Amino acid sequence: MSGLFTAAFLRRIGWDCDVYERSGVELVGRGAGITTHPELLHALDASGAGTRDLGIEVPKRFAIDRQGRVTAERPLRQILTSWDRLQRLLRATIDPAHYHLGWAFERVEQDGGGVRVHFNGGRVEEADILVGGDGIRSSVRSQVAPELQPIYAGYYIWRGSPNEADLAPKTLKEIFPYFVFYLPPRQEVITYPISGFNDDLRPGHRRYNFIWYRVADAATLKEMNVDERGVQHEHSVPPPLIRKDLIAQMYADARDIMPDVMLDCVMTMKQPFITPIYDVLAPRIVFGRVAMVGDAAANPRPHMGFGVAKAGNDAEALAKALDSHNDIDKALEAYNAERQPVGNTIVMHSRKLGTHMGVDLKTDEDRRMHELLQTDEAMLDWIAVPNFLDAYK
Repeated sequence: MSGLFTAAFLRRIGWDCDVYERSGVELVGRGAGITTHPELLHALDASGAGTRDLGIEVPKRFAIDRQGRVTAERPLRQILTSWDRLQRLLRATIDPAHYHLGWAFERVEQDGGGVRVHFNGGRVEEADILVGGDGIRSSVRSQVAPELQPIYAGYYIWRGSPNEADLAPKTLKEIFPYFVFYLPPRQEVITYPISGFNDDLRPGHRRYNFIWYRVADAATLKEMNVDERGVQHEHSVPPPLIRKDLIAQMYADARDIMPDVMLDCVMTMKQPFITPIYDVLAPRIVFGRVAMVGDAAANPRPHMGFGVAKAGNDAEALAKALDSHNDIDKALEAYNAERQPVGNTIVMHSRKLGTHMGVDLKTDEDRRMHELLQTDEAMLDWIAVPNFLDAYK
């Protein structure tokens, strides 16, 4: 997503830009839900991608208890979209001739006046700049700043997107049209509707995004990262290879604690998967003629649903800096000066929200924030709300 945003914005200021994806196939069918923010809507319009048929608008958010009773409620209109929909909108801004699949970054050389980028298979490209938009495990960042490694937060997510058509009538009536929270001790469940496969927004063809935060120490996570074949993975296991015993235990745990409408969501997931939560702070996001954007620059935890918005804002700021400076190196330094502090502010805010989970509370401020977030009302007021950055201006 970061690379597509960058290419779209650079094209609008007259630059030639090629996008190289390590994946050999188009990145569709992921299904993950995304909360929109004003910053994301602006970036989509400004990049030329637009916001047509973006997603599903919900009128309010509320929390429920174990019996399914509403415990707190807030009117808040939000558009909930999906990774698929945003990828398709942004992909349409790129000429297919400038979008290359199956080319993994290997290394970059710099000579002060440009870059020479090496990909797998011996492919080499020369350019004025290289933009690393390759996510939290950025291969580009690992070369230019190998000391910047993701830090495990101490918790992970079970997630999935059950089909609307598979959910019970009670679930569809009581929670499907809304942004809903369920908050057992040291856990956090968030649900909301998103489009169906191929961006289908027709009633009956949509999906329900389900996110379940759970605590696990590093040793437990390592054990969870052993797949169905007994292979140890370093970071996470591909969804089809998640062990059946882990899924069975997740179902058992859900039966013990979930309200019936939430349990219905869990039991109708086609392929539940695990996302360990990490974050990255960055003292710099420009290294010579290499600039980082999105999660590759600084990666927040997902409590705000702001990752794609940040990617779009980074890409727009990079293009504006390049357009307003005749000197590329000065433009990149201006970009670093503007976006590096903002990226770290977003990461620190996400850590503040993560104190709800009660993990690694090191300071008095951590403990105060943890206590604040123990009520359903506070979580509705803090999690995935728009305009949170205004407090830091």
